[in-house]
Amino acid sequence: MLPAAMPGGRDSTEVSKLATGGQAPLVMLVDDDLAIAEMYMLGLEHAGFRVRLLADAQALFRALAEEVPDILVLDWQLPGMSGAEALELLRRDGRGATLPVFMLSNYLGDQNGGVDRVFAAGALAWLRKPLTPPSVLAERLTEALSARRRNTA
Repeated sequence: MLPAAMPGGRDSTEVSKLATGGQAPLVMLVDDDLAIAEMYMLGLEHAGFRVRLLADAQALFRALAEEVPDILVLDWQLPGMSGAEALELLRRDGRGATLPVFMLSNYLGDQNGGVDRVFAAGALAWLRKPLTPPSVLAERLTEALSARRRNTA
């Protein structure tokens, strides 16, 4: 059994309070770097999330046809289309119009207005991979889902 305490003082019971339909919140994590994606998946699962890994935007849109996650984490650099392009398409899609989205990337985003572009499309945060360990990502996702629950209650 995994310990409930997470680094930073949070514990997995906070995530379990966000469960819908008796299941832990679902995170779709879109990243083409499998090693990085698996590292984040393990950290998020340890924090109490269910995680579905996807390698590109095409896989994301196929997955959305089956199930809409509670929150989405997108990398900027993806094969076929950027995370920003995927987010813009997602916002035009009825299933993803209000979905909470975090960008998680090595890309600085300060060239060509990348950060501005994703925030204009409704991203909640731009997180840099080297500065965001899985425990911090889990905290940020928990905070975003808690805030969303308070705002819709």
